[in-house]
Amino acid sequence: MSTQRERVIARLNSVRADLDEVLRHLNPSLMPWAPSAGMRTVAGQLVEIAGSEYQLLMRVAHNEVITDGDIRDEIGTYEDFETLRKYLDDVRRQTLEYIGSLSDEALEEEVSIPGWHESIGLPSLPRIEFFIGVASHEAYHVGQLVSYLWARGDNPYEW
Repeated sequence: MSTQRERVIARLNSVRADLDEVLRHLNPSLMPWAPSAGMRTVAGQLVEIAGSEYQLLMRVAHNEVITDGDIRDEIGTYEDFETLRKYLDDVRRQTLEYIGSLSDEALEEEVSIPGWHESIGLPSLPRIEFFIGVASHEAYHVGQLVSYLWARGDNPYEW
């Protein structure tokens, strides 16, 4: 039987494999593109994926609040495709290292992080559950990116 840690890591790896497939269909010229005015650009979607993960990681691991502005400052060249790819990889590496560094007891410890768990109506969650949320969040935005590509004629059923 798999452990909760193994299941969360598998989920994070699975959704990242999906994102990696999408990344193979993106290129630098698509970074500033969005399907319609007011929608996130392709680069914005990638920043949302990695930035939200990093914000949560810093909050869970260090009780440090990282703003969206901090994320943009850390990334630097916001719409540079290779910079964003490296940032995605670096943040995921840090997340997996953090999860791997914790004891089973620490993973199950109830944590309250305002703004991150109220949507499911609970006052706190086991620490590991926040990383299930990271995978779900990434999957949501990967789906959006697939739709972006499909809108441009890149049919994902042909990948």
